[in-house]
Amino acid sequence: MSYESRMLAQLAMPSRAEVQHALLRTLLRNGGIVKEFGTGQDIVDQLADEFQLNKRQRTAALETIYRKENRLKKSLLWHRLLFRAADALASEDFVCRPTQTLQLTGKREWMLTEKGFDEALRISGLPTTAKESLPTTKSYEVQKVVNRLLEARRPENYQPFDRTRKLVRTVRETALRVRGFRQAVIELYNFRCSVCGLKINSPDSLCWEVEAAHIVPHGSFGRDDIFNGVALCRFHHWAFDVGWFALEDDYKICISSKLRDLPRDFARVGDYEYLGSLTKQLRRIQLPTRRQAYPHVNSIRWHRQFVFCP
Repeated sequence: MSYESRMLAQLAMPSRAEVQHALLRTLLRNGGIVKEFGTGQDIVDQLADEFQLNKRQRTAALETIYRKENRLKKSLLWHRLLFRAADALASEDFVCRPTQTLQLTGKREWMLTEKGFDEALRISGLPTTAKESLPTTKSYEVQKVVNRLLEARRPENYQPFDRTRKLVRTVRETALRVRGFRQAVIELYNFRCSVCGLKINSPDSLCWEVEAAHIVPHGSFGRDDIFNGVALCRFHHWAFDVGWFALEDDYKICISSKLRDLPRDFARVGDYEYLGSLTKQLRRIQLPTRRQAYPHVNSIRWHRQFVFCP
């Protein structure tokens, strides 16, 4: 038995398999990513709390003597156990190592893969279909799609239709494309509804209320890219899709004239008028910080012509 193994046994530390499962569950709760396991990182203490480690277990250190340099190096046993568990997950393609995510996102983090996402859902007692309700949980494969969308050059003569899109695609390809679109759009708008500014997530932080809306609908072969997307809360997403409001070329909100025909008790809660409030404010939507990421005027013109009810 090695020196490290003896210390793990003497201190009754959790097994590597137990830590691997805890890491996967934690990655799921943290949007698919966690930082490297350094001193002072919240994730290190959170996992220690989950295992109810005592002070001795948290602070025990491995000592290594470097004879050529005549120095003693100490490393915390708990940190080493976390790293070895994460490294084992990477060897099974459940996560990507920080060196890989650094090239993709510029940050040194452990990130779920699609295989790891499936396993995290399994051990959490959730079906793989739950991926659809967790649009902002990152995976390495989806992040690559997001990067392609965010790095795409803004075309002048943009066509918001994907005429070449195949009606039949693999389930995996479709899922990655759709989740990549959702994640890119929601992040661009800082997880807020571009109309009302609502920003809220679930109590477990697994999902956000805001949705990525296609301007030219997916059913009309609308593209899955940021120039055909806008972030909307569930109410304003529905109202946009059915034509209650649209956007002008300068991104100001225009409301259907049919609003005045609604009964007085429609589209309101108490004294607050959900659609009527938009006519009073006459403002434009909240847009991304990068102008190059604004919805394309060709998309919003199509929506005004074919969806909006003037």
